[in-house]
Amino acid sequence: MAHALVLICSPNGATSVSRNMLDKYLARRNAKFPNETLTVRDLTLPENALPHLSADFVTAMFVPPEARTAEQARELELSDELTAELQSADTLIVATPIHNYTVPTTLKAWIDHVARPGVTFTYEGGVRRGLAHARSAVFLLATGGIYTSGPQAVEDFLAPYLRHMMVFFGIPDVTVLRAEGVAWDAPSAVAQAEAQIAAAF
Repeated sequence: MAHALVLICSPNGATSVSRNMLDKYLARRNAKFPNETLTVRDLTLPENALPHLSADFVTAMFVPPEARTAEQARELELSDELTAELQSADTLIVATPIHNYTVPTTLKAWIDHVARPGVTFTYEGGVRRGLAHARSAVFLLATGGIYTSGPQAVEDFLAPYLRHMMVFFGIPDVTVLRAEGVAWDAPSAVAQAEAQIAAAF
């Protein structure tokens, strides 16, 4: 049975454009794939807060599992949980705003925790290879500015970074759906996003 991991990254609750995009996207996706199961992780909830990587974490990450001390194993427990969620998914679905031209710190922390050598990526003969189980990723992006064209196009460090990380993890099929220009014309931005979501199905 197909399974998707859903990440929510906006702290704005019910007023979040990316969260509302996600609701509409999942409704259409459920209609097309009624048997697909979901794991939903709201990275903005206090109970899901992710710590920044520590020196102890980085050290433990490079120690083979069988050689880790009990303390090193505990250091990686949350990362192991997050990585297992990713590796159990056929599709990764991420709803996120842009923060200061790139990913919110919540999403960056998640990426840092699941970028695990020997688990989600490896190097063989000097060549990088992604090890993620998922074959597809969908990003629902809400941005105040317009980054697909015009003068701000060179300032988009959100979508290119996310696409690159999917290549890094070995996820080949990446879809980006956008609500752009929310700061200038929110109704038009939302309508644009809804049209993209409808076209995706």
